[in-house]
Amino acid sequence: MSGRSVPSPILGPTRLRLGADLSAPIAGAWLPYTSQISDELAALQAAVYGRVGQITSIDVNWRSLAHYPGLDSENAPDELPLMSITADLASMALLVIPTRTSSALAAELLRQSGASSFVPISEHSHLYKRARRILVRAARQQLSNRRIVCAPDQELSLP
Repeated sequence: MSGRSVPSPILGPTRLRLGADLSAPIAGAWLPYTSQISDELAALQAAVYGRVGQITSIDVNWRSLAHYPGLDSENAPDELPLMSITADLASMALLVIPTRTSSALAAELLRQSGASSFVPISEHSHLYKRARRILVRAARQQLSNRRIVCAPDQELSLP
């Protein structure tokens, strides 16, 4: 074996959708190819650079996606995997779609989080409604994480 390091495999285009309003509680969704997201952060940075500039910090609310079930799994945790990104031009929160999520649900989550005007499935379908519920839960979770205390008896939510 040689002393050269093996380059990471090329995984494909970054599967990321951002909505028009980056200040929304959930500004978009990201579907990494693997549970080793550190291998994909450079591609994520490149994908968001045009809208937010250079990333200065990333905060996540999970320890590892390696054993995280899919969002459509019966044993999916109540707390959704979110990533907060702070950059030169904007800060935003993304729903991180675990790799074990079914491809149909992952695609619908990406579509809805990007506020696409193209609607390939019925808004009355089970898949559409499930993705919508997940995104609403993610937004509520993010808003509850953004609360700051103003006084001992008063709590203020940031917009």
